[in-house]
Amino acid sequence: MNREIGSDFWLEKIPMKQHLEIPIWLKKYGNTVLTSSGRGAITLLLEQVNPTNKTVLLPEYICDSVIAPFRAHGYTCHFYEVKKDLSPNLESIMSIKNLGLFLHMGYFGFDTNSNLTSVLQELKKQSTIIVEDVTHTLFSNINRFTENDYYVASIRKWFGVPSGGLLASTKANLKEPVGINTDFASLREKALLLKGNYMKSGNEDLKKLYLQQFNDAEQLLEDMKCYQIDPLSLTLLNSLDVDYLVNKRRQNYQVLLDGLSDLNYLSTPVKDLKDDMCPIFFVVNINKDRDLIRKKLIDEKIYCPIHWPIPKQLCEQISTETKDIYYTTISIPCDQRNNIEDMKHIISVIINLEK
Repeated sequence: MNREIGSDFWLEKIPMKQHLEIPIWLKKYGNTVLTSSGRGAITLLLEQVNPTNKTVLLPEYICDSVIAPFRAHGYTCHFYEVKKDLSPNLESIMSIKNLGLFLHMGYFGFDTNSNLTSVLQELKKQSTIIVEDVTHTLFSNINRFTENDYYVASIRKWFGVPSGGLLASTKANLKEPVGINTDFASLREKALLLKGNYMKSGNEDLKKLYLQQFNDAEQLLEDMKCYQIDPLSLTLLNSLDVDYLVNKRRQNYQVLLDGLSDLNYLSTPVKDLKDDMCPIFFVVNINKDRDLIRKKLIDEKIYCPIHWPIPKQLCEQISTETKDIYYTTISIPCDQRNNIEDMKHIISVIINLEK
């Protein structure tokens, strides 16, 4: 088996039998609709809400694909500051008035937005629609805010499925998306299987091909339409061993937390792995030569993504503290594909880099 830590997920085989119901583990979010992508879920949301003002307040620390559907639907986008510990700056939020929608999220699997209670209560008095992006906290058993009106998520960030997004609500009935983006799902399916082939064989020619297929598939999401999840992805969601996923990620995270806590050149903004948290990555702040360190890790086949490039809309107005998050963080993989030995290998490489 080819040794690689992080990067795209893969598939080794296609299940013989289809399971097309919504999985039980997603029903905790209320009435649930599954879409082909996270941005598709936001698009579906915007097609059925009628806010008092067509304005939205988003965190400054955010992926461009979250902003894009709001812009496509003619919303004026405002942004609030995110502090170094990944919590929202409450004063920054309350400085924006007459909001139609407010979006918040916990980062990397943790309840970094837990300080929002009073702010959300105030926004509800103003008839603001409250949306929580649960992409990073999908498997964390966090007590969600009663003020939340809707939940959105990109499911395919967690495991190898061709497509997967979530729109849910405990308060509203939801429209269903029409049709499946078969080109997107088919291309992603081919890439996932080809990656699985590569992991078995180590054939570098396959790597170039599946990387191109993954990239081409992402380009197909640019049309901003909302589609249903495809049958294979829904089947795979139903076959997911959630307990295994959560336990492996927690175990791997704890090994990284213990092994990397005493280094001078990096730190993690989240130091406490509470019992109800399931991490999506082990995020660290690197205080020098981040790009060089990331390159050295890639040389060891440890692929640490950066979340995220600064969106163009934010370049000139972003706060210094949030900008520092963009420029210093990398996300170390701790997912269910890996074991304790993989985590110890990561720790060894990172310790040697400090030397």
